[in-house]
Order: sequence, then C-alpha cells, then structure tokens
Amino acid sequence: MTPLRAVALAAGLAVVALPTNGQAQRPKSLAPEEVARAVIRADSSGDWATLLGLAHPEALARFRAIHVFQLRLLSAGDAAAVDSTAVDTAATDSTIEVRWERSRQEHERFILDSMFQVPTVDSLAHTSPDTVFARWTRETRRLSAGDSTRPMTPTRPTWQVIGTVRASDTLAYVVMERAVVQPLGQMPEMFRDFPHDTRDAEVMVLRRVGREWRSMLDGLGEPFVFGAFREGME
Repeated sequence: MTPLRAVALAAGLAVVALPTNGQAQRPKSLAPEEVARAVIRADSSGDWATLLGLAHPEALARFRAIHVFQLRLLSAGDAAAVDSTAVDTAATDSTIEVRWERSRQEHERFILDSMFQVPTVDSLAHTSPDTVFARWTRETRRLSAGDSTRPMTPTRPTWQVIGTVRASDTLAYVVMERAVVQPLGQMPEMFRDFPHDTRDAEVMVLRRVGREWRSMLDGLGEPFVFGAFREGME
C-alpha cells in the first residue's frame, strides 16, 4: 500500500471503536449502502482524499488505464483521418492540419503537465493508480470551481441511495436516484412534445477488499475523461 493510499484510507473510513471491558472493539465494516453514501458526499464536496480511500483498487487501476489509452490515442491521432468522415474535403487543407496538430500537442501537454504532473504518457502508465486518481480529481474539482488555486465549494449531494442488491458476499449493487434539473422558463415549441424525465437512476458497483466494501466509482459527478477541459485552452 502506498503512503498516499494509507493516508486516504485513514481519512475516508475513520471509525472509532468504543472500549468494552477495558479492550477496544474491532471497528465494524460499513455496509455497501453506507459506503455509497460516503462516496456521494465526498464527490459532492470535492473531498478527493476520502474518495480515494473509498475506491476499489481495480477501479483506480482502470481509471489510470483509461487515461493512458486516451492519451496514446490522442498522440497517435491524424488530422486527416479524424476529420475525413466528419467534414468535407477542406479538412485536408494543410493549414487546418497544422492547426489541429498544434492544438493536439497543446492539449496533450496540458493534461500531462497540469493534470497528472508527468513528462510522458509512459511515465503516467507507471505512476501509482492512487497518485493518478488523486492528481486528476484534485485538479478537476478546482477547475470546475473556476479557479485552480482555490478548493471546490462543497455542494449538496444530489444522489440518494434507494436500495442495495447483494449479488454475492463480495459484490453488491447500490441503486441511486436524483431529480433531473428542469429547464427554466418556457420550453421552445419544438421541444414541448419531447418526453422529459423527472428522475434519473444510476447503479454503483461495490466489491469487497478484505472485510471492507469499496466503490468501483460508478455514477460520480465529475467526468473521468479529459475532453471537458479542452474548452479552457481554446
């Protein structure tokens, strides 16, 4: 276990055992739905340390693998190949290709330097999954707040846990629900007959690690892909 994960586990699941007959009791492990509620609270408040402590090791490894794959795909991208099915033949113009390549390089450097703080994609692939998740989550929360130098303002959790299905002793599914934010003002005529959902549901997968339940990080509010932060670079 890395020092970072040890600190996060202590912050995320600090359970005080009450002494009985002069001896401390063994802390009781949290039920899947309790872990899910803790994940929701940590995600809403931007508490990346607690979120890290509640994450399953496989979820963290998958998180790193997704970003390594995306960056390698970005590095191998070809302007003509990317645009050939999306735009007309003007996309092959050399000026457009040069601009696309410059934009791609800037985006890649932004992700590596600012988000993950590593020099290359290979370096990222060999960085601890705990560190990768912590750096990404911390920076995305700050960027979402509109100021990378200030912590994210906590928000009230929108997800509510409504039930748990235990598939086995090591696998559980926690069902969450939230109200769908409705548009303000009068709906445009062309959308008035379009079906509008009022409730949204999501399933969080939890797996056991020893005696403890850990989240696979499904249904969190922040995106796990880096495309959402491209706009700030334009």
